[in-house]
Amino acid sequence: MRGITGGLALAAGLSLAWGATGDEVKIGGQVKQSHGVLQAAEAGDIACYLTLVDDRGREFTEQAEFELCEAPPLRKRVRLHYRLGQVASPRCEGDPDCKLTETVPLVVRLETATAASSGGFCGAGESVVFQCAAGKGKAVSVCATADGRTQYRFGRPGAAPELALPAPPVAAARAARGGTESYAGGGAAWLRFRSGNHAYVVYTGIGNWGPRGEKVEKQGLVVEKDGARIAHLPCSGPVRSELGPDWFERAGVERGGEEFEIPE
Repeated sequence: MRGITGGLALAAGLSLAWGATGDEVKIGGQVKQSHGVLQAAEAGDIACYLTLVDDRGREFTEQAEFELCEAPPLRKRVRLHYRLGQVASPRCEGDPDCKLTETVPLVVRLETATAASSGGFCGAGESVVFQCAAGKGKAVSVCATADGRTQYRFGRPGAAPELALPAPPVAAARAARGGTESYAGGGAAWLRFRSGNHAYVVYTGIGNWGPRGEKVEKQGLVVEKDGARIAHLPCSGPVRSELGPDWFERAGVERGGEEFEIPE
């Protein structure tokens, strides 16, 4: 299955193939992040203000109940639990006698999120480049530190990875090769890590691959030996992926003349 050169992949298809982390929740008509690394917690006039960094390295702020400003789990990756609550309106401008209120999503609980609870191997302070369950009781993760060191990890969640490449982690441009493909009705992105005569490729894509040409998403892990495919482990359950042209450019990852075909 080769990429169709000269064709235009549908924008909607590309956005699904290279989509968001799936780490969001909807509450009160708003979309909120459900995970982040907690950087600071400061009590304000109307709420406790939490400053966090998401798995893409972007900083965001949420309002929380005042109790969460007491002994917050700083520098840890946390899961945010929300409910709708009433706070003093900003129009009160700090006036304690003002009765104006507004209903907003409030963080009511912070749950420390370990690698095991998140279903993979990326720890606090690392961003998830790719992650899913793959194989019987196994998971695959590609994790990156804030300074760009990237590593492929595979094994049983909750235990040490059975395989981690490269060891120690190095800059993404040195750790792996990767690229994108264009297909009729979609596109794909892949990232290959090598160790001796073996290679491990994580991928995500969407195309008109259904029995009647319907759009189908595909994500998974391919194991190669001497350039030939010897195993294919499709993802099961939620998939988190940053693979795509934006991440490749930021990380400095190049194709380097390599090719990859999504398994049928």
